[in-house]
Amino acid sequence: MGKSRFAAYEKLTTQIPAKDLSTLLKVSGSLASTLDLKEILQIAITSTVELLEVDTGAIYTLDGDLLTLGATVPPLPPQFPDELLQASLNHHPHIQKAVSTQAPVYLKDASVESLSPEEKTVVEARHLISVLYFPLLLKEEAIGAFIVGTTGRVRVFSDSEIALCYILSFQVSLAIANAQLYKRSQQAIIELTQAYDATLEGWSRVLDMRDHVTDQHTHRVADLTVALARKMGIPEDELRQMRRGALMHDIGKMGIPDHILQNPSILSDTEQEIMQSHPEKAFMLISKIDYLAPALDIPYCHHEKWDGTGYPRQLKGEEIPLAARIFAVVDVYDALTTDRPYRKAWSTEDAIKYIQEQSGKHFYPEAVDAFVEMLKKSYSIT
Repeated sequence: MGKSRFAAYEKLTTQIPAKDLSTLLKVSGSLASTLDLKEILQIAITSTVELLEVDTGAIYTLDGDLLTLGATVPPLPPQFPDELLQASLNHHPHIQKAVSTQAPVYLKDASVESLSPEEKTVVEARHLISVLYFPLLLKEEAIGAFIVGTTGRVRVFSDSEIALCYILSFQVSLAIANAQLYKRSQQAIIELTQAYDATLEGWSRVLDMRDHVTDQHTHRVADLTVALARKMGIPEDELRQMRRGALMHDIGKMGIPDHILQNPSILSDTEQEIMQSHPEKAFMLISKIDYLAPALDIPYCHHEKWDGTGYPRQLKGEEIPLAARIFAVVDVYDALTTDRPYRKAWSTEDAIKYIQEQSGKHFYPEAVDAFVEMLKKSYSIT
C-alpha cells in the first residue's frame, strides 16, 4: 500500500464507529488466519453482509476481463451450474463501472434500473432491491468486487458505511493477494519438484545402462520399495524421499571406472574395494545438495547388513536407517530374479527362500516378513 493509500486508509478509520472498528479488527484476524482463497472470500463476504446488515452478498475476483464468483451469502444452491461461476466483465456494466472508477456504484431500486441480461438474471435470482457494487482495490488496481444488497426494502448507505466498505476492500484485497501469491509459489514448488524428479528418473536410466543392467531395474526397485514401505506403515509424506533414494541408490557408481563397473567376471580384492566405495561417493555427492539430502539414507546405507557385516560403516541392526533396511530386501530380490552377465535369473521361489534364510543376518526381519507376504499375495505363492 502506497503512502497516499495508507493515509486515505487512516483517514477512513476516523469515520467508522468504535463498535465497527472492533469488528473490523476481528475480521482482519480471521482473514490473516488462512491462505486458502476460498476461505478468505467466504470470510470476506460473510463479514461484509453482517457489518452492513444487508440480506445478501457475493464476491468476485477479477483476472483481466474475467469475473470469477468466489463466495456468496446465502450460499448458492448445490445445483448451481459451474459455467455461471464465471462471467465477462463487459456483461456486468455496474461491476465494470465500479472497477473502472474504483468507486462504489449504488442502485436504489434495481427493479427499475437499466440492467444487462446477466445483471437482470442475478437481480431476479436473488430478489434484489437496493444494490451496492464495490471494487476490491489493491494499490491502484481493482482485483475484484463485492456486491451486497437487500431483498425486502430500499436501503440507503451512509458515508460511514461507504468508508467501512473501503476499509474492508483494503483488508480483503491484501488477503486475496497473499493467497494468490502463496498459490503461485506452491505451484512453482510443485513444478520445480516435478523437474527435479524427472532429472532423477533420467539419471537412474543412465546409471542402469552404464551398469549393463536392464533400464527397468531402478524403477522396479523404486516401485517395490514404496509398496513395501507403505505396507509397513511408513507415513505417506516420507515415501517421496524413499522413492528418490531408491532411484539414486547406485548414483555413487558414477565415480567407479568402467573397467570395474562393467567387468563380467569376479573382481580382484583391489577392484572390490573400489566398487564398495560407491556408497561413500554417493554421500559426498548427495549430502552437498540440500534438495536431495533427505533421500540420502538409501544410497549411503543400502549395503549395510543387519548383523553388522555390511559396508561402508558396518552399521548393525537399528543403526541402519529404516529406509535402507527396507530397500536392501527389495534390491537383492530384484538382482536375484534378473538375468546378469555372470548368471541367469533365479526363480521367485528360490529368491524368497534365500531372503528368508538371510533374515536376521543380511536383512531386517520385519522387512523380510512383510516383503514375503507381499510377494506371496502378488504371485499367489503358498
